[in-house]
Amino acid sequence: MSLEHRRVLLAFFLFALYIFYSRGDKPPETDWTHILDETQVARPHTASLGAVLAATRSSLPILKDTLASLIGPSSCVTKVLVICPESLVAQTRVVIQQTVRDQSNHQQPDVALHPIPGSRSTVSAGDLFKASARLGTEVERVLLLDGEGLDGLSRRTRDMLLCPTATKLPLGPRGFDASNHSCVAPSVNAQVAAYLLPPFTVPATLLQDPGESWAAMGDLVSQKYSVGGIIQSFGDEDTNYCGPPVQTQQPQVLDTQTTFDAIVDDLGLFVFLFPTLDVLQDALPMACALHEAGHEIRILLYSDTRPASAARGSSRCQLQYESLRKKHDDARALSAIQEWLGEQDRKADVLVTLDELPKWTSAVIRLPRQDLAYAQWMGTLSLREWLHWNTPRIDISVITQDRPQSLRRLLSSLTGARYFGDTVNMRLNMEQSSDRDTMEMLGKYTWNHGSVSAHRRVVHAGLITAVVESWYPHSNDDYGLLLEDDVELSPLFYAWVKMTILRYRYGQERDRTKSLFGISLYQLKNTELRLQGRQQFDPRKLFAENHFPHPSTPYLSQVPCSWGAVYFPEHWREFHDYLAERLSQSRMRIGENVVADVRSNNWSRSWKKFFIELVHLRGYVMLYPNYADFASFSTNHLEVGSHVKERSRDKQKAFRRPLLELREVRRLVDELPARTLPGWRALPVLNLTGYLVAHVF
Repeated sequence: MSLEHRRVLLAFFLFALYIFYSRGDKPPETDWTHILDETQVARPHTASLGAVLAATRSSLPILKDTLASLIGPSSCVTKVLVICPESLVAQTRVVIQQTVRDQSNHQQPDVALHPIPGSRSTVSAGDLFKASARLGTEVERVLLLDGEGLDGLSRRTRDMLLCPTATKLPLGPRGFDASNHSCVAPSVNAQVAAYLLPPFTVPATLLQDPGESWAAMGDLVSQKYSVGGIIQSFGDEDTNYCGPPVQTQQPQVLDTQTTFDAIVDDLGLFVFLFPTLDVLQDALPMACALHEAGHEIRILLYSDTRPASAARGSSRCQLQYESLRKKHDDARALSAIQEWLGEQDRKADVLVTLDELPKWTSAVIRLPRQDLAYAQWMGTLSLREWLHWNTPRIDISVITQDRPQSLRRLLSSLTGARYFGDTVNMRLNMEQSSDRDTMEMLGKYTWNHGSVSAHRRVVHAGLITAVVESWYPHSNDDYGLLLEDDVELSPLFYAWVKMTILRYRYGQERDRTKSLFGISLYQLKNTELRLQGRQQFDPRKLFAENHFPHPSTPYLSQVPCSWGAVYFPEHWREFHDYLAERLSQSRMRIGENVVADVRSNNWSRSWKKFFIELVHLRGYVMLYPNYADFASFSTNHLEVGSHVKERSRDKQKAFRRPLLELREVRRLVDELPARTLPGWRALPVLNLTGYLVAHVF
């Protein structure tokens, strides 16, 4: 009798035993037997499915692919739990974050990371079983995966695991024979097994006390169902998983320590140089965020007498620091720091220190001590973005005429904002008709973050000229923040501006585009360009109704903002050229419409009318914030002026926004999808009238 015939007879014999022993006090189990029919197509998955995935040093290179399959649109998984040795938490977390970002264009399951305490570098079957208990009663079935994930499996086998049938037995493509514990060769014919090896799915009820090994779990299942599980695969020819027979009751290790050769993109060495532990405590939220993103962190306290120790930023973050254990003056501190840096085994990618320390290299990022407590958002920056920290130059241009009280409020908000050590130059633009109070106020104004200059026209030019000629870029790294005097700013506005410019102008190539013309500080609550007039607008509601996975995401709109916004150099130059051409009327009359069916066609004295034309012709967009309750980085007080003739209470309510305060700094990051700015392709796009459109750039 051939081996194949013996296996068939054994399968039917075990099946008969199962039917016999199931006829006691309970009806026989019948809903798993359809698996023995090789022509049976899996029934639609109706039970909730959770996944527990092991991540080890050797499996990190394929972790992203495995995770993408679990959270992809064709998966039935509703919850994912990734477990890894404690030493790999940072690297694992950054892979999870990158995968979630890349898959953000559809509804995703919850993904959580659970470290295994201690110094072990392996993940055992027992670890996977214990982690499965964390899924609780929220799932009815669990997909268990070791470090190999779904690697080497055919598409149909993957589908079987990601949307499994409603069987009450463990089901998977790999396992050991029930007769002699030999490896079962892959086959489209369903086969009974003594126990399975990952990946396989199992009812959550069978994981309450499964033991410490795959064989022990098989024994437990066999006590109830007479078989340890069902093996079935479709086109999987690789049997390398077999190896030598595994002893029952011995914990099976999934992976062992191997050399980790995979390079995780965009990770670097960050060195923090601070005088004392007290100063370090203020910077810990930022440092911990970088550490959790996978970066290596080294800290030196150069004027602290404490010995080397660790600083705890949270229950998940404890960072080691070294100390010179002496108090030095600036010169000696600088010498001691340079000596310490020279002793390091590699050169720092980024140095972060206080602006109190003398400069010795342009690579240093020098932060004011008082800004450290508000710098957590910097922990979301990629290495590429950190390296470009000193590249963009953001100029502030204030446009005013004869509203000194409004101007005082704007200047006060500018003075109270945080600039994180950057040099920010300011230009104060006055109209020819500016009153004496306004000119005196500007003459006395002091600005501590860069140069300040004043400009006054000798001939009245009107608002279009006043705004358009208030700023012009010197290079493609110059950015203009244009502020009319009826605007007031959040003290966190610069953090939003710097974070978004670094991401979408200097970040990954895939997130940079010539279509983005600026960054709005103001949150839209109305659409103004529809012919029927101003309409209420709620981006979060709109995105939720259209099934965006993160309704709180920032978004792109073609509408240019005039109530606090940064404009990009290439687009502002192009606007100058376009406006000069339009005003010359050499090609078309000034009254002719370029954009059909928008109210801005009637805004004859507004520069936005012509910028909207340019945006329409070129397909440009502006980035807008989207924080809860329309919290904003700028607000408009709707002062009487060129475009406002009366300030009714309803109008003020429609245009004023609550400003994000310093005490709310955590909202800056916490309300973003996955606590970071989304990738370019994940940003929703709205047209001029506030309707969703597809990405075309």
